[in-house]
Amino acid sequence: MRTSWKITVLGLATVAVAGIVRHDTQGTQASSLKADSILARYWEPLDPQGPPPDHWTDIEASLLPDACASCHPDQFAAWQTSFHAKAFSPGLVGQLLGYDSGDVAACMRCHAALAEQRNHFEWARVQGKGHVREAQGLAAWGNSCGGCHFRERQCFGPPQRDTGVTGPGSSDAPHGGVHRSAFFESAEFCSGCHQFDSSLAVNGKPLENTYVEWQATAFAAAGVTCQGCHMPDRQHLWRGIHDPEMVKSGLVARFDASPDRARFELTSTGIGHAFPTYVTPKAVMRGVALDRTGLPEAGSVVSYVIQRVVEHIDGEWVERSDSRLLPGETARLEMDWPESGRVKMWLEVHPDDFYDHSVYDVLLQQLADGPAAELIAEADRQAEASRFNLFETEVTRP
Repeated sequence: MRTSWKITVLGLATVAVAGIVRHDTQGTQASSLKADSILARYWEPLDPQGPPPDHWTDIEASLLPDACASCHPDQFAAWQTSFHAKAFSPGLVGQLLGYDSGDVAACMRCHAALAEQRNHFEWARVQGKGHVREAQGLAAWGNSCGGCHFRERQCFGPPQRDTGVTGPGSSDAPHGGVHRSAFFESAEFCSGCHQFDSSLAVNGKPLENTYVEWQATAFAAAGVTCQGCHMPDRQHLWRGIHDPEMVKSGLVARFDASPDRARFELTSTGIGHAFPTYVTPKAVMRGVALDRTGLPEAGSVVSYVIQRVVEHIDGEWVERSDSRLLPGETARLEMDWPESGRVKMWLEVHPDDFYDHSVYDVLLQQLADGPAAELIAEADRQAEASRFNLFETEVTRP
């Protein structure tokens, strides 16, 4: 969504001299200080990684995720199923083709963070049709391994799983060792992309406010971070609003039948931020009267929309409404009984609603035939196909 803000760790080196191992403490301290400096500015716009050390293998030197898969097949396989792997999507690319380089860089900070990805995409779009899809190279991998784990040819990661050890690893290890930091297990790590700046607030809330929403919850107080839900057991899955089982696991649906009406209650119980957290998705509680044969009665649908509705008008964002559920909150839908005494109730989830109706439809009217129009049309089809239903239940009058 285009907006107004167009916004190697050297470990402990050892040297054998006359049968004695001597530790290069000065080198280790210097390396640790450099790593600390990098961690302090981890999500600032990235410069190119620079040339790898001469002794690195081609696999170590590569920034391609399938090279990482040589040693990390499980993480690679999980990542491939995630939306991080799809971050450089047709909808994004179709928009970027019309942006200037500054706007492209602002979007790619999260969608494809490496400077090498940005440079390759810029080359591909200059080449024109025939290169936009096939010749993006590293850019097409989206939010990839290197975007989270590599800075200045140094590898960073979470504390050791079994010991919790942090700091520099052995320089004899691949990539010159991994520098381990608790930062990788903190919610702050995710906020680099999932929290917009407060100066960009609309009605007091940034369009994406996930980290701040989390900070105010019991989940934060209990130390349950983003990774605890979205990367269980360190799996590189990042399931979210597009995944029915993930959405279902965070909600409790209750249906009640009293003599006068049917009720549907939906409570956010396992979601550590607003549901949904961003302005893009929409969730709709629905109810429809059924006739005596079980078929829906025309014109009988009732709805309750759970969504933050914003519009971009004359260069400014305006919030129209915000009915999202904070953790612990409940939404309710009620309807009178039809003659048959039967109703059906369910929850509809539209993960890409804002793009589906407020972005892609407008772009398709504006764009001439060409790569951008083709990509936006593909994204529009994907957005429509992303919808799903949960908790579908028939309720009968007692």
